[in-house]
Parts: sequence; structure tokens; C-alpha cells
Amino acid sequence: MNTLGDLASRRNNNFNLIRMLAATAVLVSHSYPLSQGSAAVEPLSDWLDLSLGELAVITFFCVSGFFISLSQDRAPSSIDFFSARFLRIYPGLTLVLLLSVFLIGPIFTTLGTVEYFRSSAIYSYLSKNLMLFNMQFHLPGLFEDNPWPGINGSLWTLSYEVTLYVLVGGLGAFAFYGKGRRFAVFLLVYAIDYVAFKVMSANTTLMTGMPLVEFFFTWSLPFVLGMTLYRYRQHIQHRFVWFLPLAALAAWSYQKPYFFECFVAAWTWLIFYLGFATNSLVNRYNRLGDYSYGVYIYAFPVQEILAHQVKGIGPISMTLVAFPIVLIAAVFSWHCIEKPAMSKRHVFAAQIANSFNGVKAYWAAMGKGAA
Repeated sequence: MNTLGDLASRRNNNFNLIRMLAATAVLVSHSYPLSQGSAAVEPLSDWLDLSLGELAVITFFCVSGFFISLSQDRAPSSIDFFSARFLRIYPGLTLVLLLSVFLIGPIFTTLGTVEYFRSSAIYSYLSKNLMLFNMQFHLPGLFEDNPWPGINGSLWTLSYEVTLYVLVGGLGAFAFYGKGRRFAVFLLVYAIDYVAFKVMSANTTLMTGMPLVEFFFTWSLPFVLGMTLYRYRQHIQHRFVWFLPLAALAAWSYQKPYFFECFVAAWTWLIFYLGFATNSLVNRYNRLGDYSYGVYIYAFPVQEILAHQVKGIGPISMTLVAFPIVLIAAVFSWHCIEKPAMSKRHVFAAQIANSFNGVKAYWAAMGKGAA
């Protein structure tokens, strides 16, 4: 029986397809509030107390936890690791932000062109969203009469994703992946902090004014589970049978305070079982590329345009019309922006390393001169 480690060393897996399905699920889920407003009930919400979009985010984060850890493990240095992460996120993100500000904004804003471009909000939109913290989801006069005003609400996950990249990079720099005991200490500390968060979250007064803490622990859980599966991959067999007790535990905990944790554990195992259960048909899909990021970042603006142009459009119609448009944008983004950028990651890392070495040499020379 293969372990996750055996399977992770192979190129063929189903994770491109899983990520694509997750990105599409976000599009479907968002079609409800974007067409009907904040009162809309998204798919799965009544049943799981999680929307289809939130389930997709859990999927993204657990998969990222595993493969970002693998990326860190294989990277020659921390500079190489962070260069690869930067080039995976920022080129595609930069383009969609520029298109939002300089193409979609001027076309659809209710403001005059001069007034729009004089607004400081469009420039803070660029700067804040490129920084990925204190993000801004509105542009002046844009889609204000839509059922759900905004321009790209999906981007909120990126700040948490990048924060977790930093966590992985930090653990790798201190050899926490290479040393079993060190990683176990990290898991223990995380578990203690997570339990403390759950205790505090039961008291709404304590959590008032701490939404970032709540969001971090909620969405870091699947990521850390993915990290854990990677760290102990050589000891974990790829067997569906392990899903059954986890699913039973999730079913037993339904509507209990710890249902989310039990469900995430079961869902994470199911995703990794399916992800490594390869077949020839899915292997052909892998050759196309990873369009999931493009679907994720372009879906929201396209759906907002549809809500603006086709008043009263329903969620199913919005999904059916938006998906092919978004897919075209995602294919372009992958082949023309994301993939070419990623191919330059080693050159980019070498340039950054040379710059650091130059700065070190300069300050060393200055120190000797002063002496």
C-alpha cells in the first residue's frame, strides 16, 4: 500500500482538478448573494452551517498546507521559497487589480471619468490590495446599486494564505519539518492556542474586536492539517478506510460546538484520498494547467458586471453565463501571466540573493572604512 509520501513524489495527481472544482464552487456560491443580496441562502448553508464557498476555501487551504510545505522542503533556500510564492500570487493579482481600476471602473462607475480618476480610493484600492492587508473591496461609484456592492470580495482569503506561507517559511528556516520533535512542539503549541481560541469564541464579549484572530484560527486549521499530512506523509497510508471513522465522528458531532473541527478533519482526509487516487482521464486534465487561481480572482468582477447589466438575474443564470467568461480569463491568466512568471522563479530568486549579497558587501565595506 502506497503512503502519501510515495504518491506525493509523483507528478500525476488530481489536485489541479480539485482546485478547479473548488474555484468553481466559489463562483456558484457567490452567485447567490451577488444576484439576490446578503439575505440569500447559499448552497449547503442550511445543512452544514457552511456555505459551498466556505467548503471550497477549506479545500484550498488543506491542499495548500500540504503542497506549500512540499515547496518549502524542496526549495534550495528561503529566498527561493518566498520568490516562488510571490510569483505564484502577485502577477495574476496585479493584472486583475489593474483591470478593475483602469478598465472596469471607468466603464461602469456612476462618477464622471475625471472625478473617478481624481478619487484617492482607486489608488488606495491598488496599494492596500497589493499589500494584502487592510484590503479594500470597493471602487468609487462602482456597482453601488448591485444586490451585493463591491468589485472583488473573493480576495480576502489571500491575506490569510500569505500569512500561512510565512508560517511555513519560518518553520522551514528553523528545520521544523526536518525534525520530528520540533514539528510536534509546533503542533502542540498550535493546538493549545486553538483550544484557547475556541474557549474565548464561546464568550462573544472576549472576541469582540478580534475578527482577525477568529478568521486566522478558523482558516488555519485545514492548512495546518495539510501541513501535518505532509510532515508525516511517509507514515500515512493512502486508504479510504481512514475516512470512515472521521466521517462518523463528524456526523456524531453535527450541531455540536466542535462539529467544524471534526468535519474539517474528515473533509481533509477525503480530499487527499481523492487527490492521490489517480486515473488516466484526470491525468489528461493535468496537462491543461492550473486554472483555479484565475477562476478565483476573475469570477467576482465578472459576476458583479452581470448583476449590473442584467437586473434581476438569478443565481443559476449568473453561474451559467459567468463561468465560460471567467474560464477564458483564467486560461489567459495561466498561460500568459502565471505560468511564465513561475518559470522565472529561479532567476528571480538569484537576483534577490545577489541584491542581498551586494547590500551585505556594501555595509561590510562601510564598517571597515569606519574602523
